[in-house]
Amino acid sequence: MRLTSYTNYALRALMYATLAHPRLVRVQDVADAYGISRTHLVKCVHHLGIWGYLINQRGRNGGFRLARPPETISVAEIVRHTEEGFSAPACGEPDTAVLRLVDAVQRAQSAFLDVLEHHTIADITANTSELRCILGFDVERAA
Repeated sequence: MRLTSYTNYALRALMYATLAHPRLVRVQDVADAYGISRTHLVKCVHHLGIWGYLINQRGRNGGFRLARPPETISVAEIVRHTEEGFSAPACGEPDTAVLRLVDAVQRAQSAFLDVLEHHTIADITANTSELRCILGFDVERAA
């Protein structure tokens, strides 16, 4: 299974917010740390706020922070929100071969999400000190 950059950016924003908790994070900090597009990241952060995963604060001293503990956010939840392809594939005519293919794809997607359901944002940021080093957190900022 292949995930879109939108899902990748959403997960990275949540990871960064987890590492920076409880302070506010600026979108530019995340974009710089990961070397990713600020424009696309803004869209992800906006949607994560609408879906209740982030608290977004506008203005000069704005930013975002986690709205929920990272232990309560499964990776599968985020994938379900961000990946359009995880809905049932459209099936035109009731062709037996097509129906078998649709069933196989649906079972594969279900198995994929079942695995991700057992991993939370806290799990994927458990190596906190390593991630902070990789992402350029300094001792003052990370505290």
